[in-house]
Amino acid sequence: EFVGDICGSKVMQGVSIRETNDERSTSTRYTDSATYQIGKTITVMANCERNGGSGAITVTININGQVKTAEVIPYTAGLPAMYQTVVFSVYTTSPVVDISVSLRVRGQYTTSASVWPLVMVSRSGNNFTN
Repeated sequence: EFVGDICGSKVMQGVSIRETNDERSTSTRYTDSATYQIGKTITVMANCERNGGSGAITVTININGQVKTAEVIPYTAGLPAMYQTVVFSVYTTSPVVDISVSLRVRGQYTTSASVWPLVMVSRSGNNFTN
């Protein structure tokens, strides 16, 4: 389930990792209120934060089986926290959309990272509707 709203975007439950070779994921289901199929663009913004450590971090966004994976936030010495947003949009007519976002770290047990995904649904002429 969504845990809140920010400016018309649905907020998914966030996840944090702080282990060697760890992966955590968060998921939700968007159900269109209409009983018929409406074309819409689902946009997921995965807002990532790195708090130290030099392990490689990847974020994967899955929208109804369509997947985007990106390596995020390369380690930079001396910076206490780093932020990056990975964006993935999919057009669909499905009334039910399953969304998952996973965060993975490889190596470096001191690597700490979090992700807070936002979901926007836009239709032509009627943006950011639920």
